[in-house]
Amino acid sequence: MTSIQDEMKSDAMKPRPGFLWAAAVACVLAVATYASEDVMVGTRGEGALAYAFLLGLFVLLAMALVLCYRSPALGNRLLGYDIVLKKPSKIQKSSLNYTGTFHVETGLQEKQMGTQRKQARHARRKLAEVTRQMQAEADQEKAESKPEEK
Repeated sequence: MTSIQDEMKSDAMKPRPGFLWAAAVACVLAVATYASEDVMVGTRGEGALAYAFLLGLFVLLAMALVLCYRSPALGNRLLGYDIVLKKPSKIQKSSLNYTGTFHVETGLQEKQMGTQRKQARHARRKLAEVTRQMQAEADQEKAESKPEEK
């Protein structure tokens, strides 16, 4: 099972040559736009904004596609490999308590609460033991101070 996952991950990390081909097409379109400046802009400059926009769009598109080729993690996410590349998130143990509002407690909080309960239980047992000893001593003192009636 792990070999299939490793194979899928290595496949997802390979650069795709399709990005280079698409970048080449964008470069050709940018050069064609640059070459057709006279036709697009005209004599009065009425199409200058459209010309600048198209030229900038094709240049930025070419640069983005080259970036997708150079960084396969980014480019392959755009192609749908993000499920393979995504790191599994740590699942937190949580519970739902209703105390006027809904409150989700993480595993760490539950562990701390368990430790506090254990310490409180231990302290109660110690106090009960000390109280029993004190009561036994008090009963003994009463018995010694009171003369027996027979």
